[in-house]
Amino acid sequence: MMLKRTLTRILAVLSAAGALAVGCAPKLLSIRAEAPAQVLAPPGAPPVIDARPRFREIVAALAVERPWGADSRHDPAALLWRLTDEAEPSLGLAPLPTHAPRLHVLIVPGAFAECFPEFGMPFEKAAAVFAERGIRIDFIPVAGRSGCTHNAAQIAAYLAALPSEPEERTLLIGHSKGAVDILQFLVDHPGPAQRVGAVISVAGAINGSPLADAMVRGPGGIMTRLPLRRCPPGDRKVLKCLTRSFRLTWQAENRLPAHVRYFSLGAFVRREDIHPLMLFGRDLLAGVEPRNDGYLAFSDQIIPGSHLLGWANLDHWDIALPIRERLNIGGAGSRAAARELLFEAMLLIVAESID
Repeated sequence: MMLKRTLTRILAVLSAAGALAVGCAPKLLSIRAEAPAQVLAPPGAPPVIDARPRFREIVAALAVERPWGADSRHDPAALLWRLTDEAEPSLGLAPLPTHAPRLHVLIVPGAFAECFPEFGMPFEKAAAVFAERGIRIDFIPVAGRSGCTHNAAQIAAYLAALPSEPEERTLLIGHSKGAVDILQFLVDHPGPAQRVGAVISVAGAINGSPLADAMVRGPGGIMTRLPLRRCPPGDRKVLKCLTRSFRLTWQAENRLPAHVRYFSLGAFVRREDIHPLMLFGRDLLAGVEPRNDGYLAFSDQIIPGSHLLGWANLDHWDIALPIRERLNIGGAGSRAAARELLFEAMLLIVAESID
């Protein structure tokens, strides 16, 4: 109960910051799934590769093979949004790929994750399941309140300290800010980055969020200064490196290493399905882009040059974190089965791509 009250108060502060900086939420627009995909990228960026049909095939095949848990509200067929420009899968379902041998999966959490360990790590339960099957999965601890450059150095140090295994292939998965921490690492630390074969962004803050701009200008910056016992303040640049101005400038000035394969899985959700604690942010963004996950517009979640896996019908937390289940706020069932299904599908499409 104490944890719920604390989190609710913190989110109220962040909501007030958005309200002061952006003003009252404009009239909400409704989600129109009968519109095509959109990706925002700087001029000269490599084109996005549309992998949505194949990823949908893999998700559908897994849903048939694996018992679909009663703890999920989702019909597997509705787990991924189908926008009007998504091609139909090819005739004759291709067989499921096998898991890549000697794959080492490293998961990087998002902003403030260090501050609230009770909420778990991204895909924590799914990772435990696949670790038991012999897939090597670890989590890279990064500072909850530091900027991307600081956390990129932490990722580099973690990889540099790992013993080099013959023929091992490293996959980095980043949720939210964790995705841009990974991209910063790849650019800033080319030596350790040579070990990385693939990167998956999950609801990644690739182009930042107007909400971060609002929080930096308003009192939301208090999150970088609050004395939190388990979360050192670090360099206090966590919000700055998530602003749209910072991220779009970074995108324009940096090119990602070509030896890495990139994958992007985004998210957006209808208002009635979002976690109640993210409604304010969702509504602010919906005045401009209703297809958002509570923190990020759907067009801002895609790495230039990546394989686009699609957009999950989940919010920014539900796609990777068990916050709904652990806080028991929001109801409407658990999303654990959906997370596990998406996690395995991501591992399989990477295995197929790097095979």
